[in-house]
Amino acid sequence: MSREPHRLRGLRSTRSTRDNVLLYTLLPLGLLLVAIGLLGAATGFTVVPFDPHHIGTQIAGLLIAFIGLRHWK
Repeated sequence: MSREPHRLRGLRSTRSTRDNVLLYTLLPLGLLLVAIGLLGAATGFTVVPFDPHHIGTQIAGLLIAFIGLRHWK
């Protein structure tokens, strides 16, 4: 009886190399953009010249981080 029960057969999914690459690159990149946006908003230091209020940097960072988190299995 080494087989898995019927109810657990489709639940376990293996992580592919593509999922690993996307998770470990997009998540830190997104969190870095959020941190740069928050730091820039707090100090007034402009990192991205076309985003003086740092809202776009934070939103883009969160979006990239969430896309990276979708590949966590």
